[in-house]
Amino acid sequence: MNNLNTISIDLAKNVFQVGVFSPQHKMQSNQQLSRQKLAPFMAKQEKAIVVMEACYSSHHWARLFDGMGHIVRLIPAQHVKPFVRGNKNDRNDSIAIAEASWRPNIKFVPLKSVEQQDIQALHRIRDKLIARRTSIINQIRGLLSEYGVIIPQGLKSFTLHITALIDPKDERISLRMKHQLRDTKEEYNQLSKRCQSIENEIKQYVQQNPYAND
Repeated sequence: MNNLNTISIDLAKNVFQVGVFSPQHKMQSNQQLSRQKLAPFMAKQEKAIVVMEACYSSHHWARLFDGMGHIVRLIPAQHVKPFVRGNKNDRNDSIAIAEASWRPNIKFVPLKSVEQQDIQALHRIRDKLIARRTSIINQIRGLLSEYGVIIPQGLKSFTLHITALIDPKDERISLRMKHQLRDTKEEYNQLSKRCQSIENEIKQYVQQNPYAND
């Protein structure tokens, strides 16, 4: 057993539950702190093992506390749940986080750097953009099928057919629908351009960091 306190933090948007435990795992305090007071409180603590659930904002706080000299460990949420005793509330959650961290064989989540966090965010943004683009394609393909216009699967095929349909010389759809398709094509092109830009940035990062996918 080490000689460091354990500080468990149940993260939230505005009010955090902070438990302080001795090296012998005796609870010394378990209090609520506002967002504004959390960092100053942690800065005053002697070097400790800080444990939190891995969730939104956890890497931000982990980097902050790591910079203060604390040893930070992030625990997957599913490993904390079995240790919650009694009613689920912030106080009991804080205790459960601490108890989970003391168990052997717990695999902690590696702390992400700001750069790694950026790349993860890019992946999520790209996925959302692709989902929006796919939704547009599916909707237009469905609408056009009611006019007897069938567009084969594939991005290239979609682009070619929409370009042809908005041509004034093409009489398969009305002028009203051509206007809608023109706006839709512009939206589709913007989404595709953003997706490609993000993909290029991710590819550049991987090339510069050969172990990024390890």
